[in-house]
Amino acid sequence: MSDLFPTKTRLALMRAVAAGHVLQLPDEERGDLATFDTTDAEIGAPARRVNARAAELERAGWVRLMADDVTYRLTDAGRAVLDGAS
Repeated sequence: MSDLFPTKTRLALMRAVAAGHVLQLPDEERGDLATFDTTDAEIGAPARRVNARAAELERAGWVRLMADDVTYRLTDAGRAVLDGAS
């Protein structure tokens, strides 16, 4: 288990991961790959760039980037953290 504490912000991002809303996509403005939470994009707001937060969760072993190099998914440890916070 990680030493990372499941804050409200981290849990919200993990819920977005669980719903399939956190994706690694090209950032056309900056010309690189970025990780976005697209939850708000569905209601017309711009997708939020969450590179640092997603990397933090990945280092903790709570999420991982799938083989398609686009989609983030919860790991078993991440599901346990999310379930424990409910």
